[in-house]
Amino acid sequence: MNWGWRIALFLTLFISFILYMVIYSFGRTNDLVSEDYYNQEIQYQKNIDAQENALSLAKEVKIVSHEDKIVLSFPYSFDSNIEKGDISFYRPDNALLDRSFPMNLEEDNSQTFLKKNIANGFYKITIQFVKNGELFLINKEMWV
Repeated sequence: MNWGWRIALFLTLFISFILYMVIYSFGRTNDLVSEDYYNQEIQYQKNIDAQENALSLAKEVKIVSHEDKIVLSFPYSFDSNIEKGDISFYRPDNALLDRSFPMNLEEDNSQTFLKKNIANGFYKITIQFVKNGELFLINKEMWV
């Protein structure tokens, strides 16, 4: 094989690789972490303060995955009289699978989520609530 054929083979392989990468990249989603990321960045200091408010509580909050449900448990000493709260399941690789639930703790300071409402995969879980006028924010991660 002379050098002309080698150059032609190299160019053919290179062009094939570039075409493959173009087709592959068109098939991928490029979801933003959040649609309103700019507003969230402005609120970042509030999030830091909220995480500091919940620092002692964050270690005691447990998330346990069972066969058909996920149980979020607060310690028994936690006063469940909150003004409002939200529990978000954020899926980093697919925004369509994100889920958000209002925080409604049962008498034993736990909340149950059915797995049929949450697709399998990795989630960043954000627990955010207001209690006595103070904002609390707890971040957890888990595989469902």
